[in-house]
Amino acid sequence: MISTKYRCIFVAVPKTGSTSIRKVVGWPFKHHQNLMELKEEIPEYAYNNLWLPKRIELLLPGARKRYTEKIFHSYFKFGFVRNPWDRVVSLYNRNEGIKMREQMSFEEFAEWIELSSDTSVHPTPHKYQLDWFKDHSGQVAADYIGKFETLEKDWELICNRLRISQPLPHENHNDKNQRHYTEYYTNKTQRLIAEKFKEDIEYFGYEFGK
Repeated sequence: MISTKYRCIFVAVPKTGSTSIRKVVGWPFKHHQNLMELKEEIPEYAYNNLWLPKRIELLLPGARKRYTEKIFHSYFKFGFVRNPWDRVVSLYNRNEGIKMREQMSFEEFAEWIELSSDTSVHPTPHKYQLDWFKDHSGQVAADYIGKFETLEKDWELICNRLRISQPLPHENHNDKNQRHYTEYYTNKTQRLIAEKFKEDIEYFGYEFGK
């Protein structure tokens, strides 16, 4: 999501509280775009939202690239991630998208899932949550990556940065997921997820059960 109102770019990683945040900052043209895909959308977004003289300027040689770089570097780029073990349970129990709990057991799902957003209506090619925030050279290009586990505290920091006064609504609460995520796992599936999402676990310091 690109917001000219708040001068920010929000990377909506599925199952990290993104629906609640989009209620505040706005809804995207397209769903499930990573940071580099959002960067490519800047000229189109600007063309649809700027006054006519500014639109005409974007048609000049080199103007689109200069405008894209200016907005990308000046806007606050942020998103959230989630403990991979917890997130896999949430993906399994999700009410939207493809309902995998109706098609296989959790153990089968843990063995099957390779892409971290593969139960979305429009699957994405990301394996790690960190992939959503990297540039084409593999470097993290976001200004801030919060955690679902500290959503309220991290959202307060973002609000201060963007001068947002609106509290965060609680959207897409999943009543199916009443048990703590650790209760879904065997030793085997716990190790399986640890191996599959090793980069996220190491980069963000996640641990099973914490």
